[in-house]
Amino acid sequence: MSKITKMMASLSFAHLLGMPAGAKAEDGDSDDDKKQRTDESDEDYAKRMEEEEEEEKKKEDARRAEEEEKEEKKKEDEAKKARKAEEDEDDKEKAARVNERARCASIFKCTAAGTRPDVAAHLAFNTSMPSAEAISMLETFAVGGAPQPSSLASRMAGVKPQNVGSGAAAAPAAGSDAAVTAQIIAAGKARRGEK
Repeated sequence: MSKITKMMASLSFAHLLGMPAGAKAEDGDSDDDKKQRTDESDEDYAKRMEEEEEEEKKKEDARRAEEEEKEEKKKEDEAKKARKAEEDEDDKEKAARVNERARCASIFKCTAAGTRPDVAAHLAFNTSMPSAEAISMLETFAVGGAPQPSSLASRMAGVKPQNVGSGAAAAPAAGSDAAVTAQIIAAGKARRGEK
């Protein structure tokens, strides 16, 4: 009797499941099979029990192997799904790079990019603006023309000339205390050979 059949037969509500209470299994599996038969010798009984145990062990090993195989297959399936997700992500990244390169190329192909390469570079590399909008903005900047590089002469024209020496202190008036002090110091330096 299988475990399920035994359990169902022992239930008081087994009749609801289509089995009479206390029903026996029809498959021949019962506790009587575990008992020694009347026409069976001790050796035959021991041999039969060993065979049954070995058969149960084989069934259990087969069940374990099947479970391990299922688990291994499940792991392989999960690994395949993970690899596929990575490949899909890589494909998305590649597509994004290709699209970004195409956007930058279309901005630089515009004739206005030749006039204002600084603005073209900014729009291409520092914004995520669609190429059509970037080209429109670039053309607007290019209307004014390229900024003219400043020459040295143009830069010098804006500089106020300095009056050299105008920042020096005025000489003290002759005969003043400051003038006498300056003469004494100069005489001392001359005697020592200082300049």
